[in-house]
Amino acid sequence: MHAKKLGVDKPFTREIGEIVVTEYSPAYPELEKNRTRVVDELAREEEKFGRTLEKGLREFERVLKKEGSLISGKSAFDLFTAHGFPLEVTEEMAKERGIVVDAAGFQKEFEHHQELSRRGAEQKFAGGLADHSQEVVRLHTATHLLHRALKNVLGEEIEQKGSNITAERLRFDFNYKEKIPADKLKEIEDIVNEQIKKNLPVHFEELTPEEAKACGAIGYFEDKYAMLNNKLKVYFVGDDKKGFFSKEICGGPHVEHTGELGGFKILKEEAVSAGIRRIKAAVSANQKK
Repeated sequence: MHAKKLGVDKPFTREIGEIVVTEYSPAYPELEKNRTRVVDELAREEEKFGRTLEKGLREFERVLKKEGSLISGKSAFDLFTAHGFPLEVTEEMAKERGIVVDAAGFQKEFEHHQELSRRGAEQKFAGGLADHSQEVVRLHTATHLLHRALKNVLGEEIEQKGSNITAERLRFDFNYKEKIPADKLKEIEDIVNEQIKKNLPVHFEELTPEEAKACGAIGYFEDKYAMLNNKLKVYFVGDDKKGFFSKEICGGPHVEHTGELGGFKILKEEAVSAGIRRIKAAVSANQKK
């Protein structure tokens, strides 16, 4: 926004990123290793935020026309959540026009948002499960197979960003910067179905966070839901003789063998937000388009 005020009318973060990587890579070699990724992501984010900024400025003008000399806390918070305008920026822009922003109202909206987020976090610790019915338990196990398959196909940097499971379908959110091609989705689906066909055993072990990390388990190492007797529950899919397909921190519950899932079908893949994708899928008789 300040670059815009200064009259900078061309992309600039890529150039700045190149300088930072060059200057700091002697101390942080991973910067040079990931130079292309860093500058490409900067450019991509700058382009997207540029479009967001234009929309936000138009929304700011609309708010001014509607509310006059006092911008409500709700409108200021909407500018923050929908268009990335911090309260300080909105106040600065308003001050230039001789307009006041209801900062106390903004804080009230912000605290309400935090409370909703807290409740959402508590749901995550409850496993994101609608209930512990047979259908939900089967889909819960399917998320572990899906998570591992995503890493196998798209890269180890894939991480779970959220999940929700009902009796009809699973919803799995993860970090990825672009739409997944159809052939990659098919490969992911095939990998999951291959593990189901093998009817692999599923069991859990109680491990310390250090032991869980050492064995290569994935997941949240501070997950309260997965804690039992000050240890983490780590679910293993497969056996140590042939090699485990999946090792993941989780509170459960899960099926005893993958064959109980019947079959796995990806129903939809879509964007949730910048850099976050979502897959909806079902198993066996619950495969609905």
